[in-house]
Amino acid sequence: MTYRGLLCDLDGVVYRGASACDGAVEGLAAARAAGLLVLFLTNNAARLPAEVSEHLVSLGVEAHPDEVLNSSQVAASHLRQHHPVPEGTVVLAIGGPGVAAALVEEGLPAITPREVVDHGGSEQVSVVVQGLGKELGWAELTEATYAVAAGAHWVATNTDATLPTERGQAPGNGSLIAAVAHATGRQPDLITGKPHAPAFEIALQRLGLPAAEVLMIGDRLDTDIEGAKGAGLATALVLTGVHGRSDVESAGEDQQPDHIVEVIGDLAPHWSHGA
Repeated sequence: MTYRGLLCDLDGVVYRGASACDGAVEGLAAARAAGLLVLFLTNNAARLPAEVSEHLVSLGVEAHPDEVLNSSQVAASHLRQHHPVPEGTVVLAIGGPGVAAALVEEGLPAITPREVVDHGGSEQVSVVVQGLGKELGWAELTEATYAVAAGAHWVATNTDATLPTERGQAPGNGSLIAAVAHATGRQPDLITGKPHAPAFEIALQRLGLPAAEVLMIGDRLDTDIEGAKGAGLATALVLTGVHGRSDVESAGEDQQPDHIVEVIGDLAPHWSHGA
């Protein structure tokens, strides 16, 4: 089987912090040379796409801002297409700057927690989109709680419990979602990041290719592989990140990758040479 497009996770696949993963730079360059479209798909919504592409370029990976799709962008695009915001209401962006930026990019009426009172209070918030923000504090979570408790449609960009850092595992967006859930007695109405369907729906739209022609490359069985398989994509586990061969042996059928490789370049035999 040959593929015309790649969906590629970032952490543990292309880089680990400030360092490129083994073979990632060369493998992605070879894929582009073979004519493949590349889209970087990440649950991390803390950074703007332009910041991510700059990081990739600094490592020697060709990347453009429109080739980065984060879970905030998925949430915004899914809202625009499937859950129109009622006229006269607003979307409350909870998280880092990437959350509000993604909503504005899709033409949605986004506000930040500091602007809630100026826009009529929580009653005017029809949707809450909550993503990771490293500066997120009690005041922002409180505004999210008020709006969710008042009945707003609640979208979580992802529910990853932890975020890997150079010092260990830090609280991820899922931990902050849990705070609002505990306070309101509700759970998010929609989760858009991997392994959930919206991430792959929007990614395929961005690539302009059918699922059968796209290969998802990831390092996690429970997000990258399971989610992509559920969406009908082929999958490849690269052994530069979280999960290894022993994890595959103990995983269920829904987490079995089509390919297991040491580095991205090992997938070259499955790339088509031209569109």
